[in-house]
Amino acid sequence: MQTNASVGRRVLLHDAHQVSAVWTTASVSEAGWPSRGIGYNHKASTNWGLPVNTRIESQRTGWPSIGILKDGNTNYEFTMGHIATTGGWVLSKNSSIGNTSFSNQTTVLTQLNNKVSIWGRAASNNKNYIHLVSNYYSSTADGIPVVKINGVSNPTTYCRSYDGGVTWDKQFVVLPGYDSTRIVAGGGDNYAIDVKDSIVAIVLGGTGEDVVLYKSTDNGNSFTKIMVEEFPYSPFTKKYIANDNRAATSDGSFDVIIDNNYKTHVFYGRSYVSDEDTTDDSYSFYPGTASLIHWAEGWDSVNICGYAKDYNQNSTLDITRETTSALDQSNNLPANVSSATRYNNTSLVSFPSSAIDADGNLFVTYSAPHEEALSPYNANYRDIYVSYSKDGGITWTIGQNITANANGLIANKENVFGSVAKNCDNYLHLVYQEDDLPGTNLQNNGNSGTHPNDEQRIMYRAIPVADILQNKIGDVAAVKRVNVDPKIFFVSQNHPNPFNSETYANIYLRDGSELNLKITDITGKVVKNQNLGYYSAGNSLILINADGLNTGIYFYTLSNESYSITQKMQVN
Repeated sequence: MQTNASVGRRVLLHDAHQVSAVWTTASVSEAGWPSRGIGYNHKASTNWGLPVNTRIESQRTGWPSIGILKDGNTNYEFTMGHIATTGGWVLSKNSSIGNTSFSNQTTVLTQLNNKVSIWGRAASNNKNYIHLVSNYYSSTADGIPVVKINGVSNPTTYCRSYDGGVTWDKQFVVLPGYDSTRIVAGGGDNYAIDVKDSIVAIVLGGTGEDVVLYKSTDNGNSFTKIMVEEFPYSPFTKKYIANDNRAATSDGSFDVIIDNNYKTHVFYGRSYVSDEDTTDDSYSFYPGTASLIHWAEGWDSVNICGYAKDYNQNSTLDITRETTSALDQSNNLPANVSSATRYNNTSLVSFPSSAIDADGNLFVTYSAPHEEALSPYNANYRDIYVSYSKDGGITWTIGQNITANANGLIANKENVFGSVAKNCDNYLHLVYQEDDLPGTNLQNNGNSGTHPNDEQRIMYRAIPVADILQNKIGDVAAVKRVNVDPKIFFVSQNHPNPFNSETYANIYLRDGSELNLKITDITGKVVKNQNLGYYSAGNSLILINADGLNTGIYFYTLSNESYSITQKMQVN
């Protein structure tokens, strides 16, 4: 999992086609993820470093940002990852762009009285200014109090350093007009930031809130509040909105970019809300909404720049309930679904990330579900799409599929949390997470076992700008629908992995059958062969024990009369 909503700045394009990227990683699958931190890799002119699954910090962090600072004539990189338990950030620096040693590490912006501000989004002006927007967190169970400023519970605030993070002259400042007359509470990851020279642009808002741009032209000394899209029922609490007259709002996932003329552009996922029972604080929202919104500075309205595609051209978006469902408060699946794979409260079209090239062409990537790609648990897989505009966002050519199989076949991979470098050379530089199953373990596994702690892959693609502008990316003319075996017989990666004594694998059967378990060592020698008996159709959990197995790498195969799937496991 890389975010609750907005993705943030995770990839940088440097001179000479060099690229740096960060993400949240963990080297070992353990409860609480104690090895979690920032993963970093760098691509010189042609090649990336070896794949990375270890953090750069010496302590647990997450939710990284990356930027450039300057020391004399030398550019170097910084990262910031939050400390979830105490608040504050680990600020790490290398000595030059591409240096994988971030030995200069300091803890910054911790607070007294157990106040915890996390989920930061940082950006720099490529000199010495660092700008940070973040949100307070509270937990009764952990003794972390609610912070209230200007009547807003757990607000979003702004911090600034003018000397590369050594000192912070602005700490946890609420922006102008941010108060309880329009806002009830802040929201983690419901904001984005961009910086260009002395211009700072921050967009924020959540479901049932105004979408607001705060713009500074003096490096954050002062901000002007600009309404992007007003929510007519703000502050939204116990206000009647009929279900058949639902109100438009954002889904809380944002991006913002300052173009070559210093004009600001805002992107966000569309959602809707209603509330026909005003006796409590709950309300209804509509995660099946499927459009991406764009706004440009100076406009008094918004337009659509992305949507989910009607691949089978039946004038209906065929998305399963599993795709829009979430676990209930007891971490159980809702009735009559095989899985629940919604990402927090985001909509079907979400996670925008924007870029611009030297000619002023705008690009925005986003994730959306693919109608004809279904997981073993009946959820639609998501792909990453790109839209572009040649006229400053007035018109958009929408939705070329970046992550579709080049031959037109459905890839059956989950592609989400895309982040692009803000600037383009001849390429749009994209980093994203690829998963074998929709959803995340943290939000979507619960008691269902439908999303175990499998290894996720951080992927990179350099998409030729010329191909995007000539509509050559993805979605070949005839999209082929492929019935793949995993919809009938599916075996997950075992969890935990590595393990000492016992591990488990999830299996899905369309039809009940006898199952067999075979384990081989790395030389191919069969070390265990066991008939597991009859298993009914649906999801089952298979126990694999390490009795008689030495430390090492093994392969386990689960099979019936018609299907066989093999996975790798490690015994410690």
